[in-house]
Amino acid sequence: MTVFCLVSSKQTEDYTRVCLDTFFKHTPIKKEDIFVFINNDGTRIFMNENYPIHNYTNNEKPMGWAENFNQGLKIAKDYKADFVLITNDIAFTRGWYEPICQKNDSIIIPCCNINVNYDALNFKTRFVMKLEDYLPNVEQLDAFVRFQRGAYLFNELYERIFTQTYLARIPFNVHNEVGYFDETFSNCGGEDMDFRIRCAIKGFKTLIAFHSYVIHFHGKSSWDGFESKEEEKIRREKYLQSKEEEKIRREKYLQKSREKWGSLITDIFVDGKNAKERAYEIGLKDMFDNNESFNIINYLYNLRKNA
Repeated sequence: MTVFCLVSSKQTEDYTRVCLDTFFKHTPIKKEDIFVFINNDGTRIFMNENYPIHNYTNNEKPMGWAENFNQGLKIAKDYKADFVLITNDIAFTRGWYEPICQKNDSIIIPCCNINVNYDALNFKTRFVMKLEDYLPNVEQLDAFVRFQRGAYLFNELYERIFTQTYLARIPFNVHNEVGYFDETFSNCGGEDMDFRIRCAIKGFKTLIAFHSYVIHFHGKSSWDGFESKEEEKIRREKYLQSKEEEKIRREKYLQKSREKWGSLITDIFVDGKNAKERAYEIGLKDMFDNNESFNIINYLYNLRKNA
């Protein structure tokens, strides 16, 4: 049994619709599975539509990443079910699901345009994409997906030092042992990486399935293409203030991580700005170059524990 949990972000209705449409088109849902939709958009537009949503929550005010997904994770725990977390800036493709279901002792994330990009005459995938890039080019994307599935075997699963949790299957065996997402990171950031660290310490890897490929539009914020001229003016007037707020927010979650995991794990996995240099200077060049995030986390965790 699987609980699928989709969380939408503020003012991203068009992305949510593509996410829902492509999910139900390309996902082999079983009768016993549950689809949870947690809406932070401030509207109830999807409540009365014909999507087979079993559990709908409409947050009048947007909640934090961990708070949102913990609602769905609780349902998965109650049913002793596997958990698939879905952010709403995803376009699903044929065959995306089966490769991430092949192990019950690891988190598996589909490959996306963050990991591999393609370039055709009229369409190319990029690290950050918008709907207008995707919508006219669905057929070309299908061709990219066929190539991807031919280039990588079903069981080709690889670690990466930096892995965003935009879409992931967390087996019951894993989340039952690891627990919930840490809500003290909420509205600060870092809660998905914190969960990955805790998984590694418990013996569970986070892997990317390269036989699976989706489009991740990548962090659509409340102002990315959804604001009026007046809203844009207000945002720009607040830019200096918000830049300082972002600096404070970032320092909060980095401080939280340092207190919890120490400076080395934080520098490499949570901050990440000088991750390579930091790993090299402490003698972890080979492990870093080989993307051995599981081994690095456990090495640094035990180093701190035994200090």
